[in-house]
Amino acid sequence: MINGHGGNIYECARKLNCSPDEIIDMSSNINPLGSPPLFLDDMKSHIDKIHQLPEVNSKTLIRTFAVYYDKHIDQIACAAGTTEFIYQLPLILNSKKVLILGPTYADFADACKRTGVDFKYLISEAANDFQPLLKDKDMQYVDTVYICNPNNPTGYFMPFSQIKSLCKSYPDVRFIVDESYLHFSQDYEYETMIRSGLTNVIILCSFSKIFAIPGLRLGFMVAHKDIITAFRKQEKPWNVNTMAQIAGSYIFENNLEIQNFIQKTALYIQTEKKRFQQSLAQHPHVESFGSFAPFILIKLPDQFMAENISSKLLQKKVLIRDCSNFYGLSSNYIRIAYKDEENNKQILEYLNELLR
Repeated sequence: MINGHGGNIYECARKLNCSPDEIIDMSSNINPLGSPPLFLDDMKSHIDKIHQLPEVNSKTLIRTFAVYYDKHIDQIACAAGTTEFIYQLPLILNSKKVLILGPTYADFADACKRTGVDFKYLISEAANDFQPLLKDKDMQYVDTVYICNPNNPTGYFMPFSQIKSLCKSYPDVRFIVDESYLHFSQDYEYETMIRSGLTNVIILCSFSKIFAIPGLRLGFMVAHKDIITAFRKQEKPWNVNTMAQIAGSYIFENNLEIQNFIQKTALYIQTEKKRFQQSLAQHPHVESFGSFAPFILIKLPDQFMAENISSKLLQKKVLIRDCSNFYGLSSNYIRIAYKDEENNKQILEYLNELLR
């Protein structure tokens, strides 16, 4: 795992000799609106359940997920976040040659390194808004492809029709599609690959981002039953804790509240995205990228280094993501996760001062 994932707020607080609560964490990509209010009330009402062991293999939660998406339970696995799947899949699939569409989330490559699997990147360019330009020659000898959709950190989004066509074009290749940020789209239900019906597609679905519960760790994998069976042979007992199981059940059983919350979030993200774009537009040679993800990727002018800008912002107790350790990005890229309106306005004021 690379040193520099978002959310290293505790280390920064130690360096600044302050409380983590004093730092505005704009490095971690979670919902700026927080969690659904009634959802939190429900979690509090079940706090006594921490005295009980979780249900083994999360069978009830998996059944609820299956009913919601009209899938068979043999096609679904549940884990403590999608990270568990990412690190198990190279072994489960017996991958020999992996292609990673980048620049993207470092754990895809780290999972391959940890298991000794050969991998290569296909790096998209800023000039094309980071759209992957995949050609037949790129797929030679490849048996597994990692796609983050929408992508972290570029925010590029590949529409359902496009990604389905790609996966159908290479039926002998397994496509791992990480949809951790897809919930932030108003059209999530129409864009998710969960209902694609393709047996060579493995979908990773995270609840940590959209419902602002990264501390609970909850994720799902939808795949062919043989892949799920192979994962279950490797998974640890009680790999999903009791409160995460309760959280997942609430989300599926209160569909109207949850859908309204997702819609409200999507509208907020678009409003704040426009705010950032308009503010950054006053600076020559500053570029920004992003779709409906809860963050914006910013390319700074050549004379500004991401490390320097990040350091100066941290002195103001604002933590952002220095993207220089993303393979395929230069030292001029930063990523900022949207927060509440007041904090968003504040960081834009700071940036305007630093970029003069």
